[in-house]
Amino acid sequence: MSLARDFVLLVRLGRPKFLLESVLTVTCGIAVVVYLGHPFLIGPWLVAQAFVSTTHLMTQYCNEYFDLEADSAHTGPTAWTGGSQVLAQGLLPAGVSLAASFVLLFVSIAQIAFMPTLTTRLVCVVIVALAWFYTAPPIRLNYRAAGEVTTAAVLTVLCPALACLLQIGTLPPLLLAVTGFLFLVMTARMMVMNFCDGDSDRSVGKLTLPNTLGPRRAAWLFTGLQLAAYLCLVVVTVTGTVPLIAGIALLGTAPMAAMLCRKLLHDPPSADDPVQANRIARSATVHAAATGYLVPAALLAAAAARYGFTAAVLGGLVPLLFYTVLFLWQRLGEHFADRARPMPEVSRT
Repeated sequence: MSLARDFVLLVRLGRPKFLLESVLTVTCGIAVVVYLGHPFLIGPWLVAQAFVSTTHLMTQYCNEYFDLEADSAHTGPTAWTGGSQVLAQGLLPAGVSLAASFVLLFVSIAQIAFMPTLTTRLVCVVIVALAWFYTAPPIRLNYRAAGEVTTAAVLTVLCPALACLLQIGTLPPLLLAVTGFLFLVMTARMMVMNFCDGDSDRSVGKLTLPNTLGPRRAAWLFTGLQLAAYLCLVVVTVTGTVPLIAGIALLGTAPMAAMLCRKLLHDPPSADDPVQANRIARSATVHAAATGYLVPAALLAAAAARYGFTAAVLGGLVPLLFYTVLFLWQRLGEHFADRARPMPEVSRT
């Protein structure tokens, strides 16, 4: 029974729901390749996904260990911020998280050795280095107002780039166009996450962007990032770099961005109101996920309109369907877990 409990806690410590993000970013790279008329190669896709998911999981355990002081100081952790709270609540020894992160680090390094080209190996080295030093000393990027940009660069630029390089060996302009948009959106989303952790982070000297700029200026930076993202999207759509169907689909997410901007400018999240903080963090995550999902979905739809349902297009649907199944499975799991929780007793006095 104790082993089963410890295993469940170890899984919870790794915060697996966030791993869906790395599945989606690899899928974006695959969709770009298919839209440009290249065949979908399942082997390189699996190689890219295995490496990215391993490194992402490594980052989760690494962050839990090196962010323990900040997570322990958090007075209002949410489902999205404040860490898993497994270590902060003393449910597992902190060394377990560090050991897990090192095991996964070694697995990632082993995978790098088998990458087919020097370019892909270099990209992988950069991904691992940025992921590890996100919270690990001596660099601790997320303690020096660089964590938001680092996360966005790895997830929305380097991971799709690796998928593209493994498929076709080059980085086409279309990839840069869609990942540039996603990079700005993800940077803004990570600012929201750090908004929610602001008080606890400040108490341990963690200088995230919101803590460095202050709530008001950080909210305006968030708004500026969203404006820049959608202006860039309009430009790359009008110039034909991004197919029209993809541009229109992504522009459809602009109202979500506008709503988030208004919330941050008028009522930014804080640990004093964890319910509101959780709501805003969830909204920012949904917005980023929606843009990330629409990129491959719209590109594959455009590819089907352009070429028909060829073997390449049908193959490109495999990663997207894989993500969709994982997402639905996770949502169902959360739904049934919520239903299984006992309802709070209501006083009859």
